[in-house]
Parts: sequence; structure tokens; C-alpha cells
Amino acid sequence: MRYKTLLGWLVIGMLCGAGAQDLLPVTRVVLYRSGVGYIERLGRISGDATLTMSMRESQMNDLLKSLILVDFDGGQILPAQYTPRDPLERTLSAFAVQLSDNPSMSALLTRLRGAPVEIQTDKETLQGTVLSIETREEAASEVVVKRAYVNLMTNPAMRSVPLDTIINLRVRDERLQQEIQNALAAIGTRLDNTRKTVELRFAGQGARRVLVGYLTEMPLWKMTYRLALSADEPPLLQGWAIVENTTDEDWRNVRLELVSGRPVSFIQNLYEPIYPKRPTVRTQTDQALLPDTAEQAMELTPDELAKREAMAGALGAPLARERMPGFGGGAPPTAAPRAMRESVIEMAQGQERGALFDYRIQQPVTILRQQSALVPVVNRTVEAQAVSLYNPANHPRHPFFGVKLTNTTDLTLMEGPVTVYLDGAYGGDAQLETLEPKGERILTYALDLGIEVVQDRANFTTQMISVKIANGVLQQRLERRMENLYRLTSRDDKPRTVLVEQPYQDGWELAEPAQFERTPTFYRFPVEVQPRKTATLRVVQKRTVQESIALLQEDEDTIRVLAQNQQLSEPIRQALSSILNRRRAIRSLEGQIRQQEARIKSITDDQARIRENMRALDRNSDLYRQYVQKLAQQEREIEQARAEIERLQEQRARAQRELSDYIAGLNL
Repeated sequence: MRYKTLLGWLVIGMLCGAGAQDLLPVTRVVLYRSGVGYIERLGRISGDATLTMSMRESQMNDLLKSLILVDFDGGQILPAQYTPRDPLERTLSAFAVQLSDNPSMSALLTRLRGAPVEIQTDKETLQGTVLSIETREEAASEVVVKRAYVNLMTNPAMRSVPLDTIINLRVRDERLQQEIQNALAAIGTRLDNTRKTVELRFAGQGARRVLVGYLTEMPLWKMTYRLALSADEPPLLQGWAIVENTTDEDWRNVRLELVSGRPVSFIQNLYEPIYPKRPTVRTQTDQALLPDTAEQAMELTPDELAKREAMAGALGAPLARERMPGFGGGAPPTAAPRAMRESVIEMAQGQERGALFDYRIQQPVTILRQQSALVPVVNRTVEAQAVSLYNPANHPRHPFFGVKLTNTTDLTLMEGPVTVYLDGAYGGDAQLETLEPKGERILTYALDLGIEVVQDRANFTTQMISVKIANGVLQQRLERRMENLYRLTSRDDKPRTVLVEQPYQDGWELAEPAQFERTPTFYRFPVEVQPRKTATLRVVQKRTVQESIALLQEDEDTIRVLAQNQQLSEPIRQALSSILNRRRAIRSLEGQIRQQEARIKSITDDQARIRENMRALDRNSDLYRQYVQKLAQQEREIEQARAEIERLQEQRARAQRELSDYIAGLNL
């Protein structure tokens, strides 16, 4: 907004006399997508004038946050005035009788202690002063119940009246009775949440132009579109904005602007006074002095008299006064108002709307209060190409009819539903995302039953690119390929351009086909399908991976497969075969070691059996002597087996060292 002078400011002040005038008409409305709208009133006033605005209480916070007043012709803007909304508890606490907690009759009479009242029961009328409230236990039908009584000091005696017998209660003190009425009135005003009054005051001479602008809560404005497709005419796009006037005032011939985006907007409680809590500090008091009895002075010696005179001379010297901050000349200098004003630099500056865009309706718009309107925004021819879009996540066998829409207008098209018409008949509904000028979007609106799609299961293959052996590690670079095959069969008499979408996978590179386009999450491939024919789409993606195999630890099956791979060079295959032979030799030695260990275990188990039998035999028997000879023979066999194990273990260790040295020395 461009203004010659900007003098808008809002404070709470006392109402001064001014000529009351009708509120200026609404001349401009700007609606945002963040739930607010800017209302602008523009008109003429004469001399000193007061404009009265009637607002709903729910609108007051937005008004106080955003109100702007401008006098274009040299007038002065005076303080605006409104009635604040004090918290109810604080308002009620100012009255003599506290009613904020919805007191009962007993609690109310307790708070009226000392007040003159008139009580009417079903039997009599009493006048007196409330003395106290008490509860008594009384027997009623063999049950003890509690009953509340009010004690009145009457003339000349005290009377006790049960609260449940009181029909009428009147406070005889007119001032106190008025306090209660005022407290009830304050509670009642909170039930009226309809209109609040704000008075805007201007001072000046003669007729002048003034502007009043403010934000208020408004519903979101919405966009809807109609796309008319015909074989004989270019595609036509119509855009209509749904605008709702939920205010209590007609908008007649206003300038309407619709702004997209979502600027930051919030509600802050500015209408209700806020009283911060303050700490309570105890008053410091001096300790009370107690009377003291002075002792009689003693006669001093000559030496003591000399010391006292010297001390008196020292105490009589003037004390040096420190300059304490805040006292006399020691107080720090206060900042001058001019210095304070010049030390604060304004840092705010106007900026463009950035990512926001708006529709400025060229013709004046009229929308009556509590009414809505469809406002035409776009009515232009655009570029639209008929396509069918297939995505197996949307439908596994059929694509969707669609159009590739190009925004050839100079407007940004905000998101909204699109109704598609085909040759004057309803074709379906689509959803448009926000589309900038010259941008493209595909809109799908109906299932295309004339095309059937069959997708084969993905086929994975691996091809070796290079292999090398170094430092005991075989490193191979592999190319993995993933192939997807689509078969599109037409059952219609018209040709189709089908766009097939396949999810983009991170780490994979598209190898074929060459013609495609990318979205943030999909590849999109065009396929031309002729009438009653079948078209095939082959999509190949590849990725290169590098694998490392530690030849010393890898299992023999993996090495055997590599040694038989004809894609490897002959030296590498021979080296792998040599590794296999060496590992087989080591495995043979390990087998022989296990055989000898098993032989020792078998002999040891047999010796245990023989020793168990020998316990039951006579040492001089022939069988006992045979067992002794057999045990001796078995011990010799065990010694031979252990010696063989040591020999085999040495051979295995030597073979393992030779294998390690051989693998470490390979560089192929």
C-alpha cells in the first residue's frame, strides 16, 4: 500500500469530544490462506470526527494487533478508545461481596457477617445483623442430620434461623445491596459476547480523506477449475474462487484480492488486561531496644588518660566520603532523551511478497453479509495434450485417462479440484496442484478401460566388469541389471499415448529406454499404442557394485564358483585353482589328524573297560596277565598315534604358511 502519510497508531485514552460520523464503507478486501482477511475502509470526513466501529469480541485481538489509520490531507489521528475486558475474577474481587466462586446461601451469609439483613421465613420476618453461621446435628427419624443455622443479632436478643426455612433474604444496607447488584451485572456482561465498540477519532480542518485498515478472522478462500476439451476447439480453462463474506456488513463494489501462500498469523490476547505477578518483599524492621543500666565510671590512671586523649584526636578527624552511586555527585549520569532516540535504528523495511501470489479481481465485487460468491478468476485457452497415465500403485491393470496441462497464462494456478468436460459432457474430476506459469501437470480424471497392462516380474542379472587380486583379497566390480517388462494391449479403435510410471530407486541408473522424464519419485516413459495392437516397454536399470573376498577365509564353494567363471582371466582362474588344491591338501591333513585323535579316543575307552574288568580279577589269574599285556600294547599304539598327530600338525602348519604366503604374493 502506498500512502502519502502514515500516522496510524493505537493507544488507550480518554474520549474527547468530536463530531460522530457514520463508519466508512468497505472499499477493499484482501483474503489470505492463513485464516485472516484485510479489510480496508476509505472515505471522507470533515473537521474533528469520531468513527464508531462495532466489532465482535472475537475480532478484538486481531483489530488491536493490526489496526492502521491514515489521514491523507494533513489531519491528526487521536487516541482510539475501547472498553477492555478485565478478567472476571479480578473484576469481581473489587466488590465488597465476593461472588466469583458461585457461593451457596451459607457462604453468602458468612460473607455478609456484620451486615444488616431482613430474613423472611414461612412463619415470620426478622431484621437484624448477621452474626455467624453454624452447623448443628439434629435427630430426625432416628437419623442424625446436619442442619445449617444463621445467627442474627436482633433487638433485643439473638435469634437462630435454619437456612432451609428462609424464603427471602434482603440486604438492608443500600450501598452493600448495590455492590451485589453491580457484581451480578459484571457476571451478566460476560454472557453478552456480541458486539464491542471502538471509537476512532480524527482532528483537523475541512474535508479530508482517511483510511481505516485492519485484519479480521476470515475463512479460507478456495479455487475450483473447469477444463473443457473438444476436438474442434482449443482447450478452455476456467478458474473460479469461492469467497465467503462471514462479516456482518455488506461488501458493495469492493476491490477484491485473493492472496495464496500462508503468511504467519497468530492470535495474541491483547484485548484482556494482563496483570503480571510481582514478588512480595517483607518490610525490614529494627530490633526493639531494651533499657540498659549504665555502670559508674572508674577513675583513670595518668597513662590511661594519655591514651584516651590520643584516641579522641584520631576519631575527631573528618571521615573520607566515598561517592556511592545514586548519592549526590556519585550518581551516574542519566541518558538524555535525544541520545536514546538516536541510538535506536529502524531495521524494518518493505519487501516484496516473495513466494506469495495474488489474484486481483479487475471488476468491483459485491457480496452481501453472510453470503458467498463464485468469483471468476481465469477464463483462458491453454495447452492440453491427451494422455493415459499408468501407475501400478493406482491400478494394477489399467491406466487413467488424463491430460498434460501446460499453464500458458501469466497467472499462478493455485491448487484445487478440476472438473473435466469432454465435448460438452462430464468427463470426470481431477486435482490440480499449484502450477506456475509455463509449468506442466498431468491431470487424471477417469479409468481407461481400453488399455490393459501386464507387468512381468522384475528380472535380475549380474555381469562381471573387472577382477583383481591383491594383498590376499579378490576385488570384483559387478554390474547388476534389473529389467521390467510391460505389455500394453489396446482394445479400442483409437491410438493412445500411455505414460508408464515406474518408481525411481536410489543407487540405480537408467540404462534404457532413452526417452523418459523424471518426477521426484518416478520415471515416466511414453508408449505409443496403436488400435487393437500390443506395445512392449522394456525398462532396464543398472548399478555397479564392488565386492571384496578374503581368499584365506572365504569358503571353498565360493572360490570354486569363481575358478569356474569363464569371464575371469586364465591367470586368475589358475591362481584360484591352486588355492583350492592347497586348501584341499590342508583339509586332507586335518582329516588324518582327526582319524588319529579318534583312534586314541577308541583305545582310551577300551582301556577304561579293561581296567574296570581287572578290578574283579585275581592278580595271579591268566586273564589278568592278558589284560596287562594288552594295556601295554595299547599304550604303545597311543604313543605312535600321538607321534603321528604331531607329524601331521607340523605338515598342516607348514601347508597353511605356504598358502598364506602364496595368497599374499598374488598380484593379478
